[in-house]
Amino acid sequence: MTERKVANLQAGQRVRAAFGVKYLADDVQSATSVEAVEFVLGAGHSILLSCGTDWTLKDSEGRWPVLPAWCWPAESWAFEEIGEIGRPGLDRIVSASDIHNSVGEVCGVHLEFPAAWVSVRSGEALTWDISSKVS
Repeated sequence: MTERKVANLQAGQRVRAAFGVKYLADDVQSATSVEAVEFVLGAGHSILLSCGTDWTLKDSEGRWPVLPAWCWPAESWAFEEIGEIGRPGLDRIVSASDIHNSVGEVCGVHLEFPAAWVSVRSGEALTWDISSKVS
């Protein structure tokens, strides 16, 4: 794994929490989609990962606890905590590396924590996966 600074996410940083930024469908509450993941760092700032229009991973400075400016109208959006991230074992980044698509563009990030790996991928929808190191 090649270590690099990914969206200001790097080895040694503390992560206090992570939140999915969700669009709330008008008709059914259960029909929601996650449009971004916001990592709240120990230093007090946050990093927002979202899909670019070309399905590459877009990173920007977050505004936690304020929704991103593109969440309009604000009442149609909400944060949803990703409960595992920020707890012991998933609170300090050990390493970070890019995930590339078939043409070499960055389409995701792979974060290693002491207890698990976290991958965030862009595409038609933003997805994340938490894989425990304990089998």
